[in-house]
Amino acid sequence: MCDVELPVSRKADRRPNTTHGLFFSRSSHRLPLRSLSRGDGRRLCDRGRPTPGGLRPALRQVFLGTFAADEHSRGDEKKLTMSSIGTGYDLSVTTFSPDGRVFQVEYATKAVDNSGTVVGIKCKDGIVLGVEKLVTSKMMLEGSNRRIHSVHRHSGLAVAGLAADGRQIVSRAKSEAASYEKVYGEPISVKELADRVASYVHLCTLYWWLRPFGCGVILGGYDRDGPQLYMIEPSGVSYKYFGAALGKGRQAAKTEIEKLKLSELTCREGIVEVAKIIYGVHDEAKDKAFELELSWICDESDRQHQKVPNNLLEQAKAAAQAALEEMDAD
Repeated sequence: MCDVELPVSRKADRRPNTTHGLFFSRSSHRLPLRSLSRGDGRRLCDRGRPTPGGLRPALRQVFLGTFAADEHSRGDEKKLTMSSIGTGYDLSVTTFSPDGRVFQVEYATKAVDNSGTVVGIKCKDGIVLGVEKLVTSKMMLEGSNRRIHSVHRHSGLAVAGLAADGRQIVSRAKSEAASYEKVYGEPISVKELADRVASYVHLCTLYWWLRPFGCGVILGGYDRDGPQLYMIEPSGVSYKYFGAALGKGRQAAKTEIEKLKLSELTCREGIVEVAKIIYGVHDEAKDKAFELELSWICDESDRQHQKVPNNLLEQAKAAAQAALEEMDAD
């Protein structure tokens, strides 16, 4: 394996390298230019007839056209320059833009922002999770394609963004929880579980052959330190919260959460408040119909992650719809 030898004059060889920009390839080789022999490189560079001005087209399109390389003549001196066809900074998760942004991670965050709203709150006696699950088809069976999953007996998470990516994170979280309990003989703490899941999500932003997860999760659980709530973003960032929101209505939901006195709120009361928030941020004019999913981890559920009983779910829906109608009347 060797570098491609470009046919340039000795005078050009003494000049500093003027090639700028970044090189990306979708080929199977990580360093595709180095995979060429010197003879192949010469043939690529010599391809095409010289123009009347003495120019020779060299590598007009390098590996699927990400960049084009043109050979310019200035007297007896030639130099190779590369011009970007696009911005080029959003083709790989391992590339930073000049202002320090990673566009692939931002695109993954956009997938989260386009999904239904997910809300999680920490009450004085437990955790409540709620999801606005958008119904994509009238033929879809109620209860399918769940957005809230149990990870362990005492922990669960809600997914915003791509549901398939969320299932992969749930699978990893279950594996981490089971492995920890097998090794240490006790249930995994919520903080440890959040750290391990966040590290796994962040791993997919470090290598060019992976893509970031197009989802974010809100993780809730109950351990020896009481109820705990964490939010994990597509970048792998994880923070502990009293209340958190993801999805298209996150800003309005955060505003409503900040109005609540969570330290005085019970989970039974929190169910109603979460339902009101989700119904309040739902835009009937733009959004599709939705199904409300609620779960809790509290003393009433024996500190285990469970779906909210149907009678309490219906009461929460009725209270939320009544509050919405009252708001519209005003």
